[in-house]
Amino acid sequence: MKRLSLLLLILCLTGGDLTARTLKTRYRVTSDGDRKTCPVVLRDVPTWARSVRVLAEGAEIPSQLDRSLGEVAFVADIPHSRDFEVVYSSNPAANRFPSRVHAQMWVKNPDKTLRAADTVSSRKDDMYHRLHHHGPAFESEYAAYRIYFDKKQTIDTYGKKLPRLELAGTMWYPTDEQLAADYGYDNLRVFGSVGVGALKGWDAEARKMTHITEFARREARILARGPVRTVVEMRVEGWRYCGREIAMTSRYILYAGHSDVRVENRIEGDFSGLLFTTGVMKMAGNEVRRTQTAIAACGCDFPENDTLKWERERVGLSIAVPADRIVSRIDDRTSYLFQLTPDARGHIDYVFDMWWRRSSWLAEIPDGQFPERMLQRLAEVYPEPEVRRLK
Repeated sequence: MKRLSLLLLILCLTGGDLTARTLKTRYRVTSDGDRKTCPVVLRDVPTWARSVRVLAEGAEIPSQLDRSLGEVAFVADIPHSRDFEVVYSSNPAANRFPSRVHAQMWVKNPDKTLRAADTVSSRKDDMYHRLHHHGPAFESEYAAYRIYFDKKQTIDTYGKKLPRLELAGTMWYPTDEQLAADYGYDNLRVFGSVGVGALKGWDAEARKMTHITEFARREARILARGPVRTVVEMRVEGWRYCGREIAMTSRYILYAGHSDVRVENRIEGDFSGLLFTTGVMKMAGNEVRRTQTAIAACGCDFPENDTLKWERERVGLSIAVPADRIVSRIDDRTSYLFQLTPDARGHIDYVFDMWWRRSSWLAEIPDGQFPERMLQRLAEVYPEPEVRRLK
């Protein structure tokens, strides 16, 4: 009886660790050239895993297990090829690393207070004014973005002067005191444009973008919030588009150490032959560079309607898309655009970025070199590294 009691006591104190499962394995990550702060995603995660440790040359590095996505993410320097040891465990573990990213979404209460939310949805086009900063917002040390929860679903940008997280303090709208302390702010007026990287409908006859005006339900979700990456998702169901009814899920992924955002769009339903469009907005004083698969544009405009308080801001926007998804390259009045078609799985994936003239780490790049340097940067970050499990 004493032995049984002792065994039960041990099990209680260890939380059942005697039955914990672990799996130690190795992965080889290979990239084209020398990649700094390269995002790495492991997609063969055991379903029973509740925590993970990633080690490089024997030292643990920050990592993130996103159980709802079945993925492990980390960033690391990849000098063409590098091996990592990964230990999966069925025991949960507290986060051991400070977060380098942040995501937030705030619902406005009737008494004008705010309530944090990870998921919001509606069957009407009524969420824009019901959410603080009009939709979900997310950031790394180098940039912040918000997605308007309305028919446009446009992406707006927030520049950083210093590399740090700010949204927890500014909630997108910095005070005068924060501005005096070199906090960043919303640096772009997107109007009715594509902003940067929003996927929209395309009216081929009128040669212009279309918005999501007829739908059954829309949803915004924060799926992951650090320490390595944020994952924010916008979904529309029952979208009546070009005489059909489809669903579209747009997932936005921002990694620590990056200002570029990876976008994964998934179209469901009868999408055969449908065209969609994305790109970057046109700005006053535009300088634009284009390749067959990428666009970079830099311009100068007021960030807010109050032209007395605010000065003109120089902002660069860029996007790179896969060549095999491009159908045409027709711009409209507001934006430089690609017209794209989904692959056989209904996917349209790409990457976009935003640079700001006031960012301290970009100070040595002359204005005239912004577009070309942004294209170079996209060419470096767009290809995903090859990940191979060794054992």
